[in-house]
Amino acid sequence: MAIASSLPINQVSNRMTTDVHTPARTYALAHLPYLNCEPFFHGLALGARWQASAMPPRQLGQEADADRVDAGPMSLVDFLRLQDRFERMGHLGIAARGRSGSTFLFSRVPMRQLGGAAIAVTEETSTTAVLLRLILEQRDHLPGLQYRRVEQGWSASPARLSEDVPAMLLIGDEAMQFRAANRTHPFEVDLSFEWWLWQHLPCVFAVWAVRRECDAEAKDQLNRAVFKALSANHGRLPEIGRDRAAALGLPPEAVSAYLEQFVYRLGEMEEQGISRFTELAYEHRLL
Repeated sequence: MAIASSLPINQVSNRMTTDVHTPARTYALAHLPYLNCEPFFHGLALGARWQASAMPPRQLGQEADADRVDAGPMSLVDFLRLQDRFERMGHLGIAARGRSGSTFLFSRVPMRQLGGAAIAVTEETSTTAVLLRLILEQRDHLPGLQYRRVEQGWSASPARLSEDVPAMLLIGDEAMQFRAANRTHPFEVDLSFEWWLWQHLPCVFAVWAVRRECDAEAKDQLNRAVFKALSANHGRLPEIGRDRAAALGLPPEAVSAYLEQFVYRLGEMEEQGISRFTELAYEHRLL
């Protein structure tokens, strides 16, 4: 899948150079175009050292692995896989203590009746796909499951699901939009909430990560910009909700409430959640 064109995220023209002849290297920043990432990216003022492009979580991991992305809110699963080349950027990330409202297994039958079934999984996800397997296979001990990757936007035509694919995993804005119009899959399972019930810990979807070899000045510039945007947007969630609600086809108050339930500065509970998820994923060879 090709990387989307660079986003105009209020780029600031203040190019820094090591000398008058050799301009400082620029780096690639991945922007996840999901509503729950807006507190990081709304009004983000980047210097010329960073160029942003939009892509979903799984593609971010693929592009980072191919040395074409240098930083971004990386899926936890991809960070664990790439941590020899990437380091965390402070304690910034995306987590939920309970329901997330956008990581759903939509099913025609109760979840515990899915043994032996095929499940459609959006191609956009890395972490939630592993989370789904942990819950279904290790918590619920369902046998014979199959997972079929499907392209973005596929949920707009749920009739394309064959009878042997009774459930599908969707994340982000697509999950929210499908849920608002859902008439075909009566069982809606918020996987973040299921993790909370099982482990009594937050579900961490992503951590901000930056390539280790990026120079210190560029890392500091990005860290300051993202932290400043997040701090400013903390009190602007209703405004962000109004801005995005129309495009999503959702009520502004629902969008604002959705944003308010996420944790963006990861604390001790979130770190415990990361440790437990990592332990289980490695134990069951899902990483």
